[in-house]
Amino acid sequence: MEQKQVQRQAQRQVQKMSQRQIQAVSFLGMGSKELSAEIYRFASENPALEIVKDRSVSFSAVEKSNDFAKILEAREDYGETLQQHLMSQINMMNLSKDEVSVCQALIYNLDKNGCYGSMLAPESLLDKSRPQQNKQLLEKCMDIVQRLDPIGTCCKSPEESLFVQAKIKGDASALTLFILDGHLELLNPPQAEKVVQNLKDFQKKWHSKKFAPQILLDKIDYDEFDAQDSIDYILKLNPRPAQNYISDVSDAQFNRPDVILTVTKEDGYLAADDYSKGQIRGGKGYYFQIKYASGILPEVRISPEYMYDKAAVEKAKEFIANLQYRESSIVLQGCAIVKFQKDFFEKGPGHLNVLTRRQVASMLGIHESTVSRMSSKKNSKYIQTDWGLFPASFFFSSGVKSTDGKEKISAAVIKEKIQEYLSTMQAAGPDGNFERISDSKLAEYLNQQGIKIARRTVAKYRSQIGINNSYRR
Repeated sequence: MEQKQVQRQAQRQVQKMSQRQIQAVSFLGMGSKELSAEIYRFASENPALEIVKDRSVSFSAVEKSNDFAKILEAREDYGETLQQHLMSQINMMNLSKDEVSVCQALIYNLDKNGCYGSMLAPESLLDKSRPQQNKQLLEKCMDIVQRLDPIGTCCKSPEESLFVQAKIKGDASALTLFILDGHLELLNPPQAEKVVQNLKDFQKKWHSKKFAPQILLDKIDYDEFDAQDSIDYILKLNPRPAQNYISDVSDAQFNRPDVILTVTKEDGYLAADDYSKGQIRGGKGYYFQIKYASGILPEVRISPEYMYDKAAVEKAKEFIANLQYRESSIVLQGCAIVKFQKDFFEKGPGHLNVLTRRQVASMLGIHESTVSRMSSKKNSKYIQTDWGLFPASFFFSSGVKSTDGKEKISAAVIKEKIQEYLSTMQAAGPDGNFERISDSKLAEYLNQQGIKIARRTVAKYRSQIGINNSYRR
């Protein structure tokens, strides 16, 4: 056996990442707390980097001790937290195990104002392993909590709380309910004569649109006396019903989700999407604004008093550039998510489209792993929307083709249809078990709904939402 040495020439293209690139990419996967610690570490080692404002001061040991002292003082005044007060009422009610579980999750998801708008979306609180915890149960439990003392908690915002309070009391006029149902701006200024004029202007503007349908206000006869009655009624309501209680912040305050983006619907005309400003076109007369939420990150800059060490200054500039790269990358990915998932941001949960990380990466011209660092299920990054707070991973969903082959339907929508169908077919027995509907029958039902799906795929989705097969139900 003879051995020979042979020389061959080959050409390969290899991209080596610089230390700066490695740091920039690593920042994408970090949460606010982790990145905040990294900023402090770098600032302690490099005097050229100066911390201007510390947004994480509320998480410092001093602040925690001060907050704890305030909590103790408040407990002496009120005796119990908002959560304890609400749960004590829940425990006295004849509710099922799932109802108690969902009510408790809702109660401990309230902020200091008794609202959930800045907390997790109520839909995300449901235990997917328990089929009974569905949208119908969620709505029932929200109504239960809203009717507890003080009435009007568990609402998205203080404005919604006013509307809920009026509905529960049941003595508000039709005009008052119309104003409270998203039209509080008509009370500015709160003078009967001006309010009547605002109402008439609103009607005129509404009906100036082509094919504008009738609204509740069209069916109401009102004058200045009615307007004054509405003003007096609304001023007696409390937009912050939880103000006399402290919120139990033991779990939520110091372990809050890392909100990286906020998406809001803004009035105005947008000729085209503008990713540089974080703006995506919506329907007529509005657009979506995507903003970077820095969370607890401290603000930094190059120290004006430390310019004699050029090497340190250059490293500090690179560090700040990497922080800015993180911000711009996250906003760009947020724009792509809103672009692909416009149905969700316009209509809410239940309207999620099929979306993969590869699609976002291809659209932005970046690597798929860069998208994954922002939206991995393992990290705690969340996006604040008009529909609540959702993990970034929520917006990525696989799916199957429709029966006509023209579009894909997301797995999230299919799972919801499976759960809703089984809920409607629930047996009337006291055990509340589902009827024995096989996966084949489920597949047949979904195909009738325009969803081309195999029995095996139905079985997979059914298992993922925690529903046993027909033999174990």
